[in-house]
Amino acid sequence: MFGKATQSLEKTDFLKLIAAVAMLVDHCAMLPAITDPGLYLVMRSIGRISFPIFAFSIALGVVYTKDLKKYVKRLLFVAVLSQAPFSLYFQDWRTLNILVTFLIAVAMIWFFEQKWIYAAILVPLVPWCTDVLFHVTTDYSTYGVLTVFCFYFFRDDWKKAAVFFIILTMVQCVFSGNYIQMIAVLALPLIYYGSRMRLLLKRYFFYVFYPMHLLVLYAIASWMSRF
Repeated sequence: MFGKATQSLEKTDFLKLIAAVAMLVDHCAMLPAITDPGLYLVMRSIGRISFPIFAFSIALGVVYTKDLKKYVKRLLFVAVLSQAPFSLYFQDWRTLNILVTFLIAVAMIWFFEQKWIYAAILVPLVPWCTDVLFHVTTDYSTYGVLTVFCFYFFRDDWKKAAVFFIILTMVQCVFSGNYIQMIAVLALPLIYYGSRMRLLLKRYFFYVFYPMHLLVLYAIASWMSRF
């Protein structure tokens, strides 16, 4: 699958750059200046391709990292660093940012590799359980966790990965009522062909970009709200 076309993590930098731009466009749609419903819908639609690309990158990150503990620590650090900007910008105090979802997905993969199958099966339910019990969930919730695992489990068969991701997305759309999420499947060709293109960026670029873009957008939104 994608794993055969991607022999190193550096080859995902091109994909992650696309995802970062799409995510920025998506998040800019929340700015007070975006008042046209049509423009808002277009921007949110563009943003749908970012999540599956990042999910794919996380799956590969677990496979290719030389030190899983350090990888998890980096994700955890950025998750903690990003939570305040995330909550402030989206005015959502009951949702944890996407890095937390990715951490849960990494835990699921780890349990699976340890042959703790029952634990692995239960892990994706964590965001749903915390929502029911404590009214706190994670961005993309169970769907997000399973998407990462999908790209990990079917990393050697892109057709199965694509089919499973499309099914996951369809189920998510039905249960959430957010049918715009189906646009996310358009990321699949980008993942397959984009993973063949090489672009080397600074190692921590994407770890810095996520919290910084949220912080900058919050500052812009706060400034706009004064007028």
